[in-house]
Amino acid sequence: MTGVEMVSTLPVASAGTTTTTTTTTTTATGTTTTTVASDPSVARFRVPLGAYLDKSPGVNGVCVGAFVFDDAGRLLVVQRAAHDSYPLRWEVPGGTIDAEDESLLHGLARELWEETGLRARCVTGLVGTGYTFLTRKNVCVRKYSFAVDVDVEAYDVRLDPNEHAAFLWVTEDEARARKCGDIDLVYTSKAQEDLILQSFDVERKRAEA
Repeated sequence: MTGVEMVSTLPVASAGTTTTTTTTTTTATGTTTTTVASDPSVARFRVPLGAYLDKSPGVNGVCVGAFVFDDAGRLLVVQRAAHDSYPLRWEVPGGTIDAEDESLLHGLARELWEETGLRARCVTGLVGTGYTFLTRKNVCVRKYSFAVDVDVEAYDVRLDPNEHAAFLWVTEDEARARKCGDIDLVYTSKAQEDLILQSFDVERKRAEA
């Protein structure tokens, strides 16, 4: 996380209340200040990485995914860079939580900003329950996925070309068909595809609530 600073200016609330924190992210391209609210259902993720790992025997790291929908109910997916692992496959924005992140939710907001230029406004809940996997270096990592509302001035996605080559806003039908226009959607994994499809149910239920 070189060159990135995450600062919270408000205290973390108890698990039964919605909390709002303000984060300042500084990268090589500039500084942005983002105020992020989080639903009580994700209160257990308002802790630093170290505190989470202390209570998670056998887990050595945490990574996160951000499920972002636009006003038309389309999901943001991004295509991995050609030189990266799983080259040119599709996923949602996300990445690894750093020890310097004030909490897992701070890390989620940071990753979303770094990869897409979108500012998280509210973490509204989990997508799925999380799962554990082993990396190529045999490191045990826990993956969590979150539904995230963003500031919607223009849904102005700005990719980091070192990480992603393209982005799309896809409908549920397109996600299921693995096809958007003339573009084939080859996902990074079956787990990612399952979560993408599940996220439409989560978004639909939230819209109906």
